[in-house]
Amino acid sequence: MSTNPLVIMSVVAASAALIPLGSTEATPAPAAAESTSRLFSAPSSDLGVDYASSTDEIVQATGDAEGLHILAARESDGFSFYEIARLNRKELSDVGPWTGYVCTTGSGDYAAAVYAPSAWSNKAGAYASGAFAAVIRLSDGKVTEVPDRVQLAYFTPGCGAGDEVAFTSSSATDTSAGKTTVISVDAASGSVSSRRTIDGYLTHVTPTQKGTVGVLAGNLVDLKDNGPKLSARKLSAVPGPMFALTASKNGAVDVGTVDGESSVVSRFNGKSFTELGRAPKGMVKLLPVADGDAVVGDVKGIDTGKAPGLAKHAVDGRVVGVSRLGHLVTHSVFSEQMKGITEGVGSSQAKGAGSLTVKATALKTGARATKLVDADRKRPKPDASLPMGPTAFVMSDDDDPRNCGENQPETQCLSGTGAEVHGKITTMETPCIVKRNDPKRQALQASANQVEWAVDQAVHGKLTISRPADWHDTDLGAYTPQGLFPKPELTGGGDIPAQVMLGILAQESNFRQASWHSMNGDSGNVTKSDWFGNQNGIHGYPDASLSDCGYGIAQVTTGMDGSYADPLDTLHAGAVTTDYAANIAAGLRILGEKWNQLKDMGMSANNGSSAYIENWYMALWGYNSGVYTSSVNGGLGFFNNPINPSYPADRKAFLRYSYDDASRPGEWNYPEKILGWAEVPQLTWDSEASYAKPNMPLSVLKTPPYSTFCDSSNACDPAAADPCPSWNNLCYWGKGAEWIGGQSSSNSSTEKLSYSLGSGEPELRSKYDHGSCNDYPSVYSNAIVVDDLGGHENTYDCGDIEAYEDGKFTLQVGDNITTRRNDGSYRATPYIANIDLHQLGAGFDRHVYFTHSYGYGEVFHQVTGRWQVHPSSLPSGDQPGERYKVFVHLPSHGAEATVRYDFIPGDNTAGAQADFCNVNQGSRSAGGETWFEMGTFSFWKGGRIEMDNIQKGATGDDNVVFDAIAFVPFNRADPGACHLIDGGL
Repeated sequence: MSTNPLVIMSVVAASAALIPLGSTEATPAPAAAESTSRLFSAPSSDLGVDYASSTDEIVQATGDAEGLHILAARESDGFSFYEIARLNRKELSDVGPWTGYVCTTGSGDYAAAVYAPSAWSNKAGAYASGAFAAVIRLSDGKVTEVPDRVQLAYFTPGCGAGDEVAFTSSSATDTSAGKTTVISVDAASGSVSSRRTIDGYLTHVTPTQKGTVGVLAGNLVDLKDNGPKLSARKLSAVPGPMFALTASKNGAVDVGTVDGESSVVSRFNGKSFTELGRAPKGMVKLLPVADGDAVVGDVKGIDTGKAPGLAKHAVDGRVVGVSRLGHLVTHSVFSEQMKGITEGVGSSQAKGAGSLTVKATALKTGARATKLVDADRKRPKPDASLPMGPTAFVMSDDDDPRNCGENQPETQCLSGTGAEVHGKITTMETPCIVKRNDPKRQALQASANQVEWAVDQAVHGKLTISRPADWHDTDLGAYTPQGLFPKPELTGGGDIPAQVMLGILAQESNFRQASWHSMNGDSGNVTKSDWFGNQNGIHGYPDASLSDCGYGIAQVTTGMDGSYADPLDTLHAGAVTTDYAANIAAGLRILGEKWNQLKDMGMSANNGSSAYIENWYMALWGYNSGVYTSSVNGGLGFFNNPINPSYPADRKAFLRYSYDDASRPGEWNYPEKILGWAEVPQLTWDSEASYAKPNMPLSVLKTPPYSTFCDSSNACDPAAADPCPSWNNLCYWGKGAEWIGGQSSSNSSTEKLSYSLGSGEPELRSKYDHGSCNDYPSVYSNAIVVDDLGGHENTYDCGDIEAYEDGKFTLQVGDNITTRRNDGSYRATPYIANIDLHQLGAGFDRHVYFTHSYGYGEVFHQVTGRWQVHPSSLPSGDQPGERYKVFVHLPSHGAEATVRYDFIPGDNTAGAQADFCNVNQGSRSAGGETWFEMGTFSFWKGGRIEMDNIQKGATGDDNVVFDAIAFVPFNRADPGACHLIDGGL
């Protein structure tokens, strides 16, 4: 029997918005001061007098900007929740909050998790094979990453008997069911025991006491290794669309299916399925527990008497998880940050991140509890009884990317054997026509009121605000947003309802035109899915062929890829990138195009009127996954069909019953998510509704039943567990659909505008005061200011610096060395280091570059800044040095790390040596735009100040900012803070 019976279930994670793929990094949570987060304040009465001797425990997960939080709690502690691990990828901070699922192995000693940015649920490729996988040793929280990219689906990972875990990766698309790879992992060692592939879309892979099972083409199958492939022996047809499969005692398997408005629980006894009973749809859950499984919820109609190992627990309300021994049911595990998911990402900016609300019921007594859990709370003393076994790939920052064979580091494969590096450097250059870190192409982060105003105007063709030439220092000509991108003319007439477009913006980008690093009022790089085509990672070289050119708040792709015919010109592309209003106008045209394509194919929803929000369901489907316009079997693909087995068949309408749904968006198709955001507005960083609700005469939007787009016309069987197993064009939905008979304003929803048509752009609600432009340190107006913008471009209305030619700033990424290998491919550190380099509208002249701090030896992630006075102003080495009082400018926000500034005097005969000063960029700024005095230093020709992001003990978490440095000619020595405090702080 296990010495550490930590438990249970598969469960939740984070919210809505953007795109695909990345690489390494997950860390245990940082320890904080001890505090109580006991769920039950009176455990003797709430849990029972014997609670202190109980071995019952539970493991849950939920996500936010900080990552996927893995939580654990013991009944003996009154179910005091603490974070056992935190899973994320620090280099993916541009893509928003995290989502995922966790399960506990049969022994109770380990947990397994899949996790990814929530936005990836929007993209079929990322959803099917882009998520990360890890196992967690529950005795001490040690995380071991699985070196494979896996599926982000409600039925993964698969935990069952013993400590074997099954992860899956799928190549399914709208044109093929593809292949499924099963990655089997021994959780005790963290090592992959096998990778086996099978043709078709395989789901619910679960180890049992009698072998591993799964569901393929609607059948429960027994899976066996057959060399590099899997063989599947049919056991029985699954009796309907599924929402769960769990392993029970003695190799038995229980499934949850849907029949009409009922959830059905059935037991497979080795020969066939036997129905055990029914409940109202969505009101029961099947979850793994110790030595079997449990059905939890409205269970009065379910008989488990002839199903050994299947426990039954009655409880009212939503069910998220159950403890190992069935003493506790959780109803919600949800980050407070998700209540305002447009809040910024980053440890100093993520309001509510790591504050997790747990709601639960004690089953023995019926006591209910709600508790706010601090994820940084110090966890209890680790359980030393579990041996510290080996691990295959422990999470850490590596000094170079894993790109060779089985995740070997770059330094082990410089010969090129097996290297996933492309033959020519040019193939690493993104084809997207607007490049990163261009100060002339910074996007302004608009506030929610501005976004709603722009949508209200755009849907009626009134987004005609004038943007003058060089608006926001972009060097673009004058334009109006809908002068560039006119309102689409819809087939059949009418306009796009405002809330449809607002829902798209909520799901695609969380209302963000600029990256997640930028707060309201900040400028920064535009929000973009995958700049480099390397799965959003920092441990992989760019691949232009895979780069995703979706830009801004509406994720506009049309015309933004230079490798395609007819890319947008400089003005149009620049406006899409820098101006949220122009981006919305461009996105609106794409949505209108999908409506018209479907209309031209005879595909209308209900009465076909564009005025009703519900009638946009199919156009939203096409907006996300495309409209196939072929005259033979054209229409809408299977990925977003609500009957697709990727989505649990018992799900309720997205967000309607709980905002918690935002934590696991992968359980709904794209149209369902958009209509959910239309019905339940997204919240702003200060937890206010971002936009108005539509006019809803039924109080809700009437969404189609899941079987609406499934009949003989697309070879689809709505009663099957896999309704159209071919997944090819035979499954395309190619005709109209009706689910609201006699449609009218009394049974369908219409838009509600908050802003009158023709009204002016509302005031930007900025989160930070950005201070004045081009100020000098103290009274020293004679300072030579060397800014991070070498050419000193005007940045958001800041003018040129006077006499900027007197100094120079340079930025070096990597070691600046590119080596050609024997096979013609390249080792190119600048292409890796540049991936984690960003710009932000803060600091001097309202612009900084920043990256993250990494440990010693991280040449592949090193970024070095150099500030120097023009050589003409410096003496030769045989002359007296030129003394300057040196100030470093620090921004009001965005800086976090303690960094070392090196003062290199240049060649000299005076014996002057290099000096240094350590500066805490976060605390020294004191939350404002600040000049920090470091002291006086002498320089000769070749003299300079250098700073990089390589710091002792750094973990890749903290922002390192490159801002301005001021050199003030000074005639006497002044130690300043650096010398007074032995190296500075």
